Amino acid sequence: MNKELISLFQRVESKVIQTTGIKQLFHTNQEEAVDARTILIYILSEQGLTDTQIAELTNLTRQGVNKLKNSVRYRKRKFSFISDLQQIRNEL
Repeated sequence: MNKELISLFQRVESKVIQTTGIKQLFHTNQEEAVDARTILIYILSEQGLTDTQIAELTNLTRQGVNKLKNSVRYRKRKFSFISDLQQIRNEL
């Protein structure tokens, strides 16, 4: 895995944790954690990473990454999701 991709992942993950306050992004299915995971995956995808690359970095399946990425349109109905996403985008 490319060091630049790992660095990008760590930077975005850190910002998501800082903004959402969710420390365990990948070990729980609480709604807030799933929203935080979705934000992480969505931003990485916007940065040009493929589903396969994101899957390798997050230890999720490629299909799981794709499912979360596709759920963004539904999650954008929640104010907290939109607010966190916008704040993270602005800080990156």
